[in-house]
Amino acid sequence: MRSGIYIGNVMHSRTAVAAHSFRHRVVMYAIDLDEAAHLARSTGLLTIDRRGLLSLRADDHFGDPALGLRGNVAKLLGNHGIGIADGRILMVTNLRTLGYVFNPITCFWCWDQDGGLAALVAEVSNTFGERHTYVFPGSKATRHGTQLAWEANKALHVSPFFGMDQRYRVVASPPGERLALAISVVDGDAMVLHTTLTGRRRPFTRRELVAAQLRAPLMPQRVTALINLEALRLYKKGVPVIRKPPFRTGEGSIVAKAAPSGRRGLRPPPRPRRSPLSPIVARLASGVLRHPPRGTMEVRFPDGRVQRAVASAPGPAAVIRIHSGNLFRRIATRGMTGVGESYVAGEWDADDLPIAIELLMRRANALASTPRGRLLTRIRDHRPRVPERVSMAVARHQIHYHYDLGNDLYALFLDPSLTYSCAVFADPDDDLETAQLAKHRMICQKLRLSPGDHVLEIGCGWGSFAIVAAGEFGARVTGVTLSDEQLVLARARVHAAGLADRVELRLQDYRTIDGTFTQIASTEMIEAIGHRELPRYFATVDRLLAQDGIACIQAISMPDQRYERYRRSRDWISEYVFPGGNLPSLAAMSHAMAGHSQLIIHGVEDIGINYARTLELWRQNFAAAHRGVLALGFDEQFIRGWNFYLASCEAAFRARSILDYQLVLTRPFNDRLGVPQIASDRAPTPIYSSTVIPRQNAT
Repeated sequence: MRSGIYIGNVMHSRTAVAAHSFRHRVVMYAIDLDEAAHLARSTGLLTIDRRGLLSLRADDHFGDPALGLRGNVAKLLGNHGIGIADGRILMVTNLRTLGYVFNPITCFWCWDQDGGLAALVAEVSNTFGERHTYVFPGSKATRHGTQLAWEANKALHVSPFFGMDQRYRVVASPPGERLALAISVVDGDAMVLHTTLTGRRRPFTRRELVAAQLRAPLMPQRVTALINLEALRLYKKGVPVIRKPPFRTGEGSIVAKAAPSGRRGLRPPPRPRRSPLSPIVARLASGVLRHPPRGTMEVRFPDGRVQRAVASAPGPAAVIRIHSGNLFRRIATRGMTGVGESYVAGEWDADDLPIAIELLMRRANALASTPRGRLLTRIRDHRPRVPERVSMAVARHQIHYHYDLGNDLYALFLDPSLTYSCAVFADPDDDLETAQLAKHRMICQKLRLSPGDHVLEIGCGWGSFAIVAAGEFGARVTGVTLSDEQLVLARARVHAAGLADRVELRLQDYRTIDGTFTQIASTEMIEAIGHRELPRYFATVDRLLAQDGIACIQAISMPDQRYERYRRSRDWISEYVFPGGNLPSLAAMSHAMAGHSQLIIHGVEDIGINYARTLELWRQNFAAAHRGVLALGFDEQFIRGWNFYLASCEAAFRARSILDYQLVLTRPFNDRLGVPQIASDRAPTPIYSSTVIPRQNAT
């Protein structure tokens, strides 16, 4: 008898986004279709195509139930040009138990009449009641040791945690004394899931059939329950949930093709909506713009009216041209977010955008201190709001939105090291590359890096810090990112620098990292996690940092006095550029750290004024690359949006409306820090200072 019962295990291990693995006992049945009727008679427990305690039914599988299992397999193979005539078919499956069946995979091993392997047919089912068959011809199998191997593009949405742009790699051998089947899911060149099904053969007898039910009772029901349980665990780990595409029998899951443009920009602004408040907003805006905090402000309205105002304090000159009354409609319906939306829509312009935005910021700050402004602030502070939650799935989506615009876009305006964070200008005339290198060295020195150290970089970007830490300071670096685009290029840059033996970069959420590191660096990544994740962030740093370790966290920060008001609202950048972004205040970080870790702040330095110069140079590079941006497939609206983002940030840093801290963290009783020696006749001089960087060519 060729049929048998296999008692064994299924092992499942995934590495993408979050590591997850499990192992469960299973029972599988190998049934030679020519022996099915005999098995039913000899065991008395198995029924064929009718109800029973244990049943094998053609309507539980693909094809026309009227043709029977053999007829449907033969027809499918015939459609692929494979004939088996009276050849043998061995089916490895689960049986319908107490009227219920679920088979994640059923294999049909098919031999021709001469005994040669004709094909392996894999019937895959999902929990949505859909199934698809993959035909692997024996003639196209490759040898994998003693086993056979095939590959196929994924055609059925099986798991809500995997997309469709992947491949299956199947390694198996026809069932004998042992059952061995391995299926890997391959994404690009990376194996993101590996599943094995193994078992030892028992004879297909009544006694063994009863024993199998006792060893693994209600197998189909257990399989369904276990799938749902593991799905819940993956969801709790924050693994992204993929929307199920539509299904078509015989074709599989149908995935919509990307739009012909091929490139994605920022989310477009909504259409302006009419509001009875628009005329009031227009009058208020005219009054606000009539009193600049310093310098001069000229406003040209759509009706041709020109309003020019001069402040008592000297300062720069700003010219604002309002092209459409839609600006006031957007402010009336969307608040200050509408200002950015209106600029992106081309409804207003400024001769010097950063200067205009800075003057508007300063005027808004002055108004906030008036009785009317304080009243409006209290009303806004007490608005009900939905707390943000940045799960692993949400975090990866947000990172993809911003960073996966394309490496080629960022290369147009960043320096050659592709560093996307604040530079430090020891000299105002330093170029970007020099200033970014100075910043990386500054962090390495604050970490006291040396050969033999192992530093974790949370948010490794395009690898510039890792290259400096490993190349100049001799440290070993492990870096993590959630951006696929960044990871590919970062690895290539590390390899080109000859540092692949000292630098490991991973696509991984920092919350899933294990191990211990002598130092941890994180440069402007904390802004992406959201306020509610601050405790877990510092708890994770505490968990991963060696007892005498040092961490350096560079964080764009909101002043403490405005933080609660800020985090309860939304602005244009958090809605269109960095979805879910939050700039934590120093007090918020300190509070989260004190309550959820043993870490202390050993040192703090604000380098934010350097960011104004950094952003100014980025903006100039971006403007010079206008044609290059269009050539990449981005449109003028995207260019306006990106320009508004850079200019707004430049203005905020120049006005010190937001800050950029470098926090050096450690634990109490850390003797590694030593005692600094300070000469008694002079004050200590910092290695790096927050030099005031004047704006180039500004009046």
